[in-house]
Amino acid sequence: MKLIDRKYINLVYEFSVSDFKLREQGTVLGFIWTLLHPLLMFGILYMLFAKRLGVGIEHYGIYLLIGILHWNFFSTATTQGLKSIMMRREMLRNICIPMTAIVISSVLTVFISFMFEMVILVGFLLFLKIGFSAAMLLFPVIVLIQLLLIIGISLVLSCLNVYFKDMQHIWDILLRIGFFLTPIFYPISMFVSKAKMSLYLLNPLTQFIVFARDVLLYKKLPSFISVFSIFLCVVFLFATAYIIFKKLEDGIMERI
Repeated sequence: MKLIDRKYINLVYEFSVSDFKLREQGTVLGFIWTLLHPLLMFGILYMLFAKRLGVGIEHYGIYLLIGILHWNFFSTATTQGLKSIMMRREMLRNICIPMTAIVISSVLTVFISFMFEMVILVGFLLFLKIGFSAAMLLFPVIVLIQLLLIIGISLVLSCLNVYFKDMQHIWDILLRIGFFLTPIFYPISMFVSKAKMSLYLLNPLTQFIVFARDVLLYKKLPSFISVFSIFLCVVFLFATAYIIFKKLEDGIMERI
């Protein structure tokens, strides 16, 4: 079954929606928690760093919130993608369904939550009277490229999680390190010299957060070359991840 096949797309859609309902327990409280979780994290980081790291940053609250939402999307989605095959192993043993659909739907479940979290960001933008600009139209493109990156990483992680039992713990440690190496609550220029800036920007998540802040907060278009370059890199990574996944697919079935 191909990725662009209608039956495949319907399967991924059904898995994504049903998983989202189960994850949020189909209740109003579950939906509210989807919005409350990033707000709690935002509140704690804002109280800790607004008067220290936020000095000189216009609308530091929005600056911080953009970083938190993009980081939460990345960390939660890749973690769910990593666990997806093992969580569905009983189904995979009994029903012939594409394993890629399991991984992709787990990521899209988190993506749905991310879309609801965007309501918080829009609310802040309206409250602080940050006007609309044409640059904001690029934001959905940035999010879709990030989504493609997350799916690619999740495909690889889901394979590794089948072959190596400690993969979940390793990824959790890497995410903790990545949180502090990504400019979520601090400006890059505060800790990184101009000479080392290009090396720091090799972190793709840093690029996405910088792009999002440019279009939403500073109302300016990022460099076309930068956006196109990261897009090509993500497409290459996704294609490589998909090929690796398909080659290991038979071995995965034997191990689950």
